[in-house]
Amino acid sequence: MTTAASPGTRPHQILQALALLWISTILGFFSSFSENDESWATLIVAALVMLAVTVTLSVGLWRGRNWGRMVYLILVALSLAEFLASWGVVDRPKIEVALEAVSFVADAGCFFLLFTQPGSLWFSRIPQEHA
Repeated sequence: MTTAASPGTRPHQILQALALLWISTILGFFSSFSENDESWATLIVAALVMLAVTVTLSVGLWRGRNWGRMVYLILVALSLAEFLASWGVVDRPKIEVALEAVSFVADAGCFFLLFTQPGSLWFSRIPQEHA
């Protein structure tokens, strides 16, 4: 049973979803270590890009911006498509596959919190209420 939040009050599911977003990002970062054949500079640039995207999505979701949900959904869908397309084709370390799989489970939990009530109600209100 879920209690309804008063208008303008951020549901606690949003904070839980953000925690799952960050867990997924961290797992995704560590699973990419084995893909780092280039250099440490490439890894650092990739980490900074992941950090920038995650911070941007976090701020959007925290403020109740629907674009945050949609961009996150699209990015995870593209990542999952790449993961499945390379399944059995690319020889990847088992730890990398396991980390990515757990990352997708965290994403699924995050989507559940963001796209079901009461979390979804946070994105249906007038944006000025969420500042």
